[in-house]
Amino acid sequence: MLTQDDITTTIGTRVRAARAQAGMSRKKLAEASDVSERYLNQLENGDANVSVGILSRVATALALELTQLLPTERPDCAGSLGPLAALIEQMSPREQADAVGVLEGYLRDRRKSQRGIALLGLRGAGKSTIGEMIARQHGLPFLSVTREIEARAGMSLPDLFNLGGPDAYRKLENEVVKDLSARTDRIVLETAGGIVSNTAALEMILSSFRTIWLKAAPQEHLQRVIRQGDMRPMRETPEALDHLKALLQQREQEYARADCALDTTGLSPEDCVQRLEQIAGMPSLAATA
Repeated sequence: MLTQDDITTTIGTRVRAARAQAGMSRKKLAEASDVSERYLNQLENGDANVSVGILSRVATALALELTQLLPTERPDCAGSLGPLAALIEQMSPREQADAVGVLEGYLRDRRKSQRGIALLGLRGAGKSTIGEMIARQHGLPFLSVTREIEARAGMSLPDLFNLGGPDAYRKLENEVVKDLSARTDRIVLETAGGIVSNTAALEMILSSFRTIWLKAAPQEHLQRVIRQGDMRPMRETPEALDHLKALLQQREQEYARADCALDTTGLSPEDCVQRLEQIAGMPSLAATA
């Protein structure tokens, strides 16, 4: 139950915050509300004997409802919320409204980070190499959407496409991504380069994980793919680089929806891991050893 001191302190804090929000000096508020400046000083410091009539004039001068200056009884609020409750009490109604979006964003990012990170990008961006390294350094499972699809289908991706076509692949991709997003442990996830073409799967990834777009210069992309011995999806054609550039341009807008991006051009895998730790909010184990 709120005490008299709690009530006067809260009212004073709210009046002071509302006045600051309105950009009014105490003298200006005193004139607008027909209340002495001395009384306002006492009111804001929680020392005044609060009068409903006077407080109503102050609220009107601040363009507020009287109830916006009055404290609300919250059972066990101080004990359960502690400093957060005290901070909220000091905020003006406008500040409280603005803070809702900030808190929602904070909770969303925190909960995504607790599930782990998901790497987006075209083949050759370094998803497998960097993902495996950072997962190993942090003792986290490293999972691949592609490998999970193959395991569930009991066949390779080429066979899956040959037998069931793209519809069968997308159906399995949605199922796999849904199951991975529902995991309660923290993981490092490598997504398929073409996941951006599957809106349902991409939305689940973006909403469930801290996402990082790994990208590189087209020439470096191509050289990495060649070293891996797989020209897919460019095929072995003289126009491979042009095809790659067009594919990057086509998918860039969707890749850019990731929480952050890391350009791996010219960087060693170790440098990429170090930078990834920084942008993903993962403490470097080397720094804490």
